[in-house]
Amino acid sequence: MPLLGAHVDSSGGLHLSFERAQAMGAEAIQIHPTPPGFWGSPKLDEGRISTFKAAAAKYGRPPFYFHAVYLINLAGDDPTLRQRSESTLAGYLKAADELGVNGVIFHTGSHKGAGFDARLPSILEHIRKVLERADPKTARLLIENNAGLGGCVGARFEEIARMLDGVKDPRVGVCFDTCHAFASGYDERTPAEVAQTIDELDRVVGLKHVEVIHCNDSVTGLGSNRDRHANIGERPPVHPRGPGSRRRPRCRAGRRAPPPRRDLEVRPGGPPQYSRHRRPEPRRGWRR
Repeated sequence: MPLLGAHVDSSGGLHLSFERAQAMGAEAIQIHPTPPGFWGSPKLDEGRISTFKAAAAKYGRPPFYFHAVYLINLAGDDPTLRQRSESTLAGYLKAADELGVNGVIFHTGSHKGAGFDARLPSILEHIRKVLERADPKTARLLIENNAGLGGCVGARFEEIARMLDGVKDPRVGVCFDTCHAFASGYDERTPAEVAQTIDELDRVVGLKHVEVIHCNDSVTGLGSNRDRHANIGERPPVHPRGPGSRRRPRCRAGRRAPPPRRDLEVRPGGPPQYSRHRRPEPRRGWRR
């Protein structure tokens, strides 16, 4: 059964997000453990780790995910930026594993016009090095699809599939964002179009790789390539999407995401982000 969660405020301590999530009725949690617009990865010590784990146990260990900083770019032509991105992402993944967090969601970055094919070998090399440096035992890296502006990698399902095939590591999966998909040209305005998009995601990427779904509406129109999230069912009075824009996406289980709850925390710099989670199938040799 899919679990409905939310992006939760973690100010004052990562452990506080458990109580806040419970207060809003969230069954799964996503946070920014560090400011999303600045470089850096979570800094831990024994006290912070034990406090977090105690809170996780107290609240039943709900699925918990980090969203990495937005500055990461593993696809660009600047080796210094790529190296800094690799180090930051490795720090995120290592921290997630030490805390028992399920995974780290991240954006691959932009090829800056060089083209996906030209930058793919570099992307794969950096992802492999992130895994090697962090050496996670349970935490996973989740590649999030994006809206496709400015040469951003992962707007098309085929690009995500090629990254998964190139890495070939069970510790790498996918986060599917409905707003990003709509902005990159995948229609979701009617039940039939939602079904077609999900079927294509399954055919090209495989739903078995999709661990988290961000269920968001879009401020801008189909194929706009603009990353402008809106609450599900909420949009400007006059909107280029036209009829059907209030459809809520059906996830794998065939159940519609519930309407947004008013007590959800607001994502820093944007509207609430509704994250739909389903538990991955158990993997041999992995502890739950």
